[in-house]
Amino acid sequence: MIQVHPRVDRLSKDIIEAYKQLAPATLGHIIESAMESAIEPMFRPIKLVGPALTVQTYPQITSAVGEALKIARPGDVLVIARGGEHRHATTGEIGALGYIELGIAGMVSDGPIADRAAISRMQFPTFSRGSVAMTGKTGGWGIEWGGVNVPVTVGGITVNPGDMVFGDDDGVLIATPEEAAEHLAFVQEKEEWEAWVREKISAGLTISQCRAERPDPMTKVTIGTIRR
Repeated sequence: MIQVHPRVDRLSKDIIEAYKQLAPATLGHIIESAMESAIEPMFRPIKLVGPALTVQTYPQITSAVGEALKIARPGDVLVIARGGEHRHATTGEIGALGYIELGIAGMVSDGPIADRAAISRMQFPTFSRGSVAMTGKTGGWGIEWGGVNVPVTVGGITVNPGDMVFGDDDGVLIATPEEAAEHLAFVQEKEEWEAWVREKISAGLTISQCRAERPDPMTKVTIGTIRR
């Protein structure tokens, strides 16, 4: 049985738009929720920000993804846990075309994908555990099992429905809607400071002189504990 739970919509559009101008690594200074480096971007440059539509699949069988698509909304990010199965692709070119048609913002999976070159050409933001030449089955063996909008573990991180998925060339970081709102001002200030430092360095100052003239915003924050 595939259990489909109600949507969790707590991430505002304003927060999403703000983070599109920022970098996950900056937020990663103060929260401990970056996925493992094995979950890598399938092309670069890449950027992905949006609410998580989580999916737990049965190994080799991706029927639960089809159920998720029935409730997907434009801007959603599919976050798909494959149950440790790394030999069959989560999706390929045709699947990605269907996601794009629905307005899905991107996909993160702890399994591989197929048709990496085609997905790169389409510029469909995709993070996965590499690529493989064998696709998962949408049904078969009489097995219909999985969940939609359930907590999943991908890349060593627990992702809850509605969490903010934040990815770029460096990888993927997950934040709760509350964390995203709470830390937005810091991330904006930190990146503005770093841009100022680059200008000063190009003008001949040292990094020590920059910090003396204008302290790093990191000196004003308390780093959170590891929760995930």
